[in-house]
Amino acid sequence: MNDCFRILVPIITCWLLNNAEAVNPSPNFSPSAYSHRHEAGGTGNNHLQEEIDLGTTLVAIKYAGGVVVGADTRTSAGGYVSNKFAYKINPIFRPDFEDPTEVDESDEPSRISSSSSSCVLCRSGSAADTQWLAGLAKQRFQMRKLERPGYRPSISEVAHFLRYQMRQGGGESQFQASLICAGYDSVTNGGQIFGVTPGGSLWEEDNFCVSGSGSTILLGYLDDALQTAKQNFASEYTEECAIALVTKLLRLSIARDGSSGGLVRLYVINRNGLEERTVYPFMDTSTSTAPSVEGAGEKTTHTDLEGFAKPVSGC
Repeated sequence: MNDCFRILVPIITCWLLNNAEAVNPSPNFSPSAYSHRHEAGGTGNNHLQEEIDLGTTLVAIKYAGGVVVGADTRTSAGGYVSNKFAYKINPIFRPDFEDPTEVDESDEPSRISSSSSSCVLCRSGSAADTQWLAGLAKQRFQMRKLERPGYRPSISEVAHFLRYQMRQGGGESQFQASLICAGYDSVTNGGQIFGVTPGGSLWEEDNFCVSGSGSTILLGYLDDALQTAKQNFASEYTEECAIALVTKLLRLSIARDGSSGGLVRLYVINRNGLEERTVYPFMDTSTSTAPSVEGAGEKTTHTDLEGFAKPVSGC
């Protein structure tokens, strides 16, 4: 028996040392970096050995009462589409509502909000890294609300927390992530949009923010569509206009960006909370409950030979 212990103890100790990072990750632990180190030299299908990537299109637009955010639903591993209906927008916290003790039947709304702040995180980059960051942020602020009664988190606080996590260690960020943190802030009584770059830079946007592989396709369109916008753009833009613009931007990106695809998933965020909508990108919106988008119902006919000479008969 003693001989067995003498043999097993060094083996177990070596295993624990080699896997200590997986059991108790360091403060700047990166799921994708860990995965790459431990899967190097593996065998099998190539797409199973590649990092799941959220090559994507993220859009956030302010309007008078809040923010509309949207994303496509495609994830890929190299050239392999691993998921056509992924969720790339994660709610971090929602409003806290309390039932009123005495409410007149004519009172609207019929429930009282103790904190009307709502926040979502739009993710692009490594699926492993961004899921880990979203889960960490959600856990942190849920715990703070439980530990500190009356605590009201802000959108800025969430954005700075995410930036701090990405910059831990001082050097280059180990996370492959580009994030948009957006929501309705009860402190400022309006929508807020923050962008966090892969390097850990943080900035606040006045009107809109786009991110992901499809963002370069949309910047020119946005510059043209909003060229007449003034500083009061966000205070005059209506919810319907913001929904229509975000939907159209994602449709354009899905049509041209090879890493964007699937459905259009939207979140309308205001003092009443979060409202999720899902739109098929090329559906005829005139027969659906989704907001109508310019050109969405138009039907065009074309072929790969359009613009070329007609083929010889019989071919």
